[in-house]
Amino acid sequence: MKRAVKVRLYPNKTQQELLQKHFGACRYVYNRSLALKKYAYQKFGVNVSAHKLIKRLPILKERYEWLKEIDSQALQQSIRHLDEAFKHFFRRVKNGETPGFPKFKTKKHTKQSFQYPQRVKVEGKKLYLPKIGWIKAKGVRDDLSGKIKTVTVSYEAYKYYASILLEIEAEPIEFVREPVGIDMGVVYAITDSDGNHHKIEDYSPRYKKELIKLEKCQKALSRKQRGSKRYQKAKIKLARQHKRVSNIRYNFLHQISHIYSENQAIVEDLNIKAMTKSAKGTIENPGKNVKAKSALNRKILQNGWSLFFVLLEYKTNHNLIKVDPKYTSQTCSRCGYVDKANRITQSRFVCKSCGLTINADVNAAKNILARGIHGNNARQQPKVA
Repeated sequence: MKRAVKVRLYPNKTQQELLQKHFGACRYVYNRSLALKKYAYQKFGVNVSAHKLIKRLPILKERYEWLKEIDSQALQQSIRHLDEAFKHFFRRVKNGETPGFPKFKTKKHTKQSFQYPQRVKVEGKKLYLPKIGWIKAKGVRDDLSGKIKTVTVSYEAYKYYASILLEIEAEPIEFVREPVGIDMGVVYAITDSDGNHHKIEDYSPRYKKELIKLEKCQKALSRKQRGSKRYQKAKIKLARQHKRVSNIRYNFLHQISHIYSENQAIVEDLNIKAMTKSAKGTIENPGKNVKAKSALNRKILQNGWSLFFVLLEYKTNHNLIKVDPKYTSQTCSRCGYVDKANRITQSRFVCKSCGLTINADVNAAKNILARGIHGNNARQQPKVA
């Protein structure tokens, strides 16, 4: 079983310079390898393998002396990441998905990273990074155990972090509470079959204020002249505000996923990527209700459904049950009658057959629970009254 721990790094000035050199060198090697692969394929129809690209690194080091300051395994890892990007590209092409050809990396992006495959050490509140040295860290837990697989050093919102991937023994999990169905929503991010509602604002009252600040930062950046000093200051401010909002959301989802990790959680098997697809359409076939769909997409993404499923998945040791979400919002949780008219409003459900009146999200969560327990994933057809 794998587990990741993210810690904040506090490098001194010399270490900051070395880290920035590592970011730049790994980005350079990635971009140069991508350019070579494109040229070789377009000119000669040849696919240059990752192994051949890695064998070229000593030649590059002889040509560019500054590459010798960089950890060789970090440079090799950037080529392996490029190779993985191409594998995912060909997989998407094969499956008929949007291909997403690998792109060149830019130093202007507010997030930079490189990875160590081994040789990283952890002692107390310090991390040892090859070619960098011992760096002070915050967030290293005392119970940190297991074999270190990889360590990814990142530069996000002008701060340094390290994500430590550990391989630990999977312990059998015992659920101490009854199974619970979980419905994902817009007004309330999470609703369960016991009638509990959760939204970010309840856990962090300043969340809405931070979103307003984020919008102001975005507008301020758009008014600045690109490349100017004021533009750079506004860009830093915006990146840090994005990080604040992200941290609030992450904290909320961690707290909720911890609560439900004690249950046998049953959730909807949602295709969030398809659900949040833009409704703009094309020039020939323009979309409808584009603004409303855009606002809905934004709210779904702000609630962090995907991240919640990821957190709950690993906290339950992959014992998370996913069920077909079809008609869960139209089905009566008491009598099983299915009708679109059952859902009177966004929050009110009134069964046309038995008269059950209940919160619509709670009703959906109860249906999700029933499907998870009884294994009833059959796609029911609505019965017209």
